[in-house]
Amino acid sequence: MKRLILISLALLLLASCREGEKPALSYSGPLNVTLKKGETLPLTAITYIGLGPQGAEVLIEGQKAVKQRGDSLDWEGTPLPGVELKIRTRIISFDPATLRSVGIFTVNISEPSPTPAPSPQKAAFKFTAPVGYKVKKGEGIPGTTLKYAGKDQEGAKFEGLEGYPYRKMGDSLVWTGKLKEGLYLVLNVRVLHFDEDTATLSGTAEIIFP
Repeated sequence: MKRLILISLALLLLASCREGEKPALSYSGPLNVTLKKGETLPLTAITYIGLGPQGAEVLIEGQKAVKQRGDSLDWEGTPLPGVELKIRTRIISFDPATLRSVGIFTVNISEPSPTPAPSPQKAAFKFTAPVGYKVKKGEGIPGTTLKYAGKDQEGAKFEGLEGYPYRKMGDSLVWTGKLKEGLYLVLNVRVLHFDEDTATLSGTAEIIFP
């Protein structure tokens, strides 16, 4: 079963890398889904009905489907204008009370308008994606209002930060803001390397639907 899950995830990741042109922003990462009986996965029309005589019974857009371990549980939709959500998972377990699946998510965002803002206290759903950027001097960090201003005696300088603008190698860099109405981003990265021309960053992006 573990081998099946790994193979399925590899195929899903490969397929996602081949789909169409890239939008303005795109985030992909691992996804673990746990649905209790009668619960609907937020931002989707997938509901776990419960255990039936032939397997796990789910509603997908109002249509009943019977699933076994290893079966796909996918979703593709537009939770907000200009925001596309793709979920590709495989069921790993189910019982009368709970269904679990694992896989990947992709959130594609067209025409984002990053604006600094506090993270919402409550969220319908959060996705966390690994990110890595090599930002040239004068260019912005994708999805934020931050720009790399180059190397200084104090370290890497970033425009758009509130307060102290310098970061040394290994230091953290956090930006919180709104990408669209109803969609927020918390970018948490560290400075892996910087010189006069570029800064290399790596960390996570948390995409929040309040």
